[in-house]
Amino acid sequence: MIKLCMSIIFKKNKMNKALLCSVIILFFCLNTNAQFLNREVKAIIEVTPSEKLFEIVAKAENISKINQSLLYELKIFKEDKGAGNVTDNNQSGRFVIESGEVKKLAFTAINGTSGKEKIILLLLLRNLDNEIIGKGRTVISENKILNSDYDKKITLDIKPKDGIKLIGVVLEKTKTKPGRDFYSFFYSKFLSYDFKDSRTVMVEEVFSRGRTTKIHVKVDNVKVYEFFLRPNTDFLKTNAEKAVKIIYSYFSKKKKDYIVRY
Repeated sequence: MIKLCMSIIFKKNKMNKALLCSVIILFFCLNTNAQFLNREVKAIIEVTPSEKLFEIVAKAENISKINQSLLYELKIFKEDKGAGNVTDNNQSGRFVIESGEVKKLAFTAINGTSGKEKIILLLLLRNLDNEIIGKGRTVISENKILNSDYDKKITLDIKPKDGIKLIGVVLEKTKTKPGRDFYSFFYSKFLSYDFKDSRTVMVEEVFSRGRTTKIHVKVDNVKVYEFFLRPNTDFLKTNAEKAVKIIYSYFSKKKKDYIVRY
């Protein structure tokens, strides 16, 4: 009986060591090729503390000019430093992401850590050739987020001299129900991009010929998108997606000479 218990413990320790070694080798390989990752599609891990839990959202941001068909894998490694145990949990799947889109891939929640526990979150994005093209990594230890490849959304940015700077502000000036519906679709899509730009976005509905109205989407009073309103849900959603993509390009563009699209 004693020999059997010793054999089980030995095998368990051997498995933990093998898993720990594989984790170390994986991180070493990823760090070695880090300069080639996140160039076309960014891997994003957002961690939000919630009571005794950590809510984890995995996202991908396509910063290339083409649509991409990819695979994702969210790995969660939990290490008990005292007992020397390492456990892992994986979520994976295939997804298609359009140019300029930020897509939510997975959501999970994990318990907070004790003094002897450490959690490593790893998000890998692979192309159809199984090559890793994006990587995000976050470490949680003693209920603190030690490091992250992506900062979570901040709505107030305090600067020593400039005071408080508002980030991600969207204003609404609509007149009709279709206008308000468009704003709702637009704002929902806008939030998914997690913009950190300090410029103000305005969604304004103006009267046009006859009884028709138009939507103007402006950035700091510069019109970047407009269209004639129609009380059609699919039509409004399509234009909301187009408008947010154009704002994404506008924010990303360093030059001021931006061409307005209609």
